[in-house]
Amino acid sequence: MEESSENGLMPSQSMHPLGYGDTDQIDPAVAEALTTYQVEWLFTQCQELSLKKLQILRQALFEWVDEHPHYRFSVSTFGSVMGVALENYINRHQAEFMSARSCATLLSG
Repeated sequence: MEESSENGLMPSQSMHPLGYGDTDQIDPAVAEALTTYQVEWLFTQCQELSLKKLQILRQALFEWVDEHPHYRFSVSTFGSVMGVALENYINRHQAEFMSARSCATLLSG
C-alpha cells in the first residue's frame, strides 16, 4: 500500500491546486471564484488557440506570484486570488489573445 504525502494525496495523483492536469478540469474552489467573463475567456482561448485552461491559469498565477513574492496563500483565499491573477493576466495580455466578447459577436453575426 502506498503512503500518503503530507497533504493527504497519494503520490500518483496528478492534482494541482488549480485542478487536475490530466483532464484540464479546474478545481471547483477556483472555478467558483472566476467571473462569467473569465470562464468565457478561458474557453475561448482553449477553442481558438488550442491552449489548455490550466496552462493559462498557471501562467497567470506565475506572473501574479512574481509581482507579489511575499504573499502566502491559504486554502480559503486561493480561489479569489486566482481570480485577481487571471483578471490581471487578461488585462496585461489582451493584445495576444482573443476577446471572449468579440469571439461571441463573430459567432452570432
